[in-house]
Amino acid sequence: MKVRICLVALCSLIFHCSAAYGQTPKKDDRSAEWEYKQLQNPSDALLNHHAKDGWEIAAAAGAGGDGGSYYKIFLKRSKSHPLFGTQATDMPRPEPPPPPQIPACKLTLAQAPVIRGLRLGMTSDELFAIFPGNEREEFDRAQQLRSAELPTNYGYTYLDLHTSKYPIKDQFMGIDSFRFELLDKKVVNIIANYRNTPQFDSTRQLMEIITRQFGLPEYKDRPDSEYWNGTSLSCEGFTFRVSGLSGAFSIVLTDPTYKKIMEDRGQADRAKKREGFKL
Repeated sequence: MKVRICLVALCSLIFHCSAAYGQTPKKDDRSAEWEYKQLQNPSDALLNHHAKDGWEIAAAAGAGGDGGSYYKIFLKRSKSHPLFGTQATDMPRPEPPPPPQIPACKLTLAQAPVIRGLRLGMTSDELFAIFPGNEREEFDRAQQLRSAELPTNYGYTYLDLHTSKYPIKDQFMGIDSFRFELLDKKVVNIIANYRNTPQFDSTRQLMEIITRQFGLPEYKDRPDSEYWNGTSLSCEGFTFRVSGLSGAFSIVLTDPTYKKIMEDRGQADRAKKREGFKL
């Protein structure tokens, strides 16, 4: 209690001195020997900033209670200082740190993940060797590949395959089905749908396991907002995406160049039709 009474008395003394001599004299009033100012809960950086402008600590006082603690610093500046009577300058704001430099993923198409022996760029014959069909399926697949050659498809088709229908289903334990997109009889997109997967506590936990097993840039070392777009990763030769979490999720592996090829073919086809158009 005695300490608090002393602090209050000191604050009162400083206040009366300030009133007597003036808080901040005008530039044309040089009668006061000192000018004063108060700072409440100032940081060290703010005190150092004022010190550069000639301010000295005259006194300090503080108190605490149920409402929280606070303290005040009383500064004074001598008439002899060249900045006496001038307005205090604002403390410069520190420049934000530069964003971390995250190296781009340089993995090529040949280095793209392989899902149980399935990879981007494999031919339709290689795919059908892994998923052999009966006579009817073989006929339907041949029809699909021929249809892909029509101008409106520009070489594109897709196949949905359920692993339970094939004798090698044990090779794909945990994967319920695939969608394969093909361009010119080569796989350009793989969607693997996983079912009955373990319980994961978070997307980050799942992604750390997936990226480690596939040899991708480690998820735990990459700030989500800087490198990963949600759960997608763009590399030099492919894109990789995961959707879903516990119980079921899908992995999408894509060769992004096929979309540009299809777009160019479509534009060329439309241009050809315009050139041959006659009224």
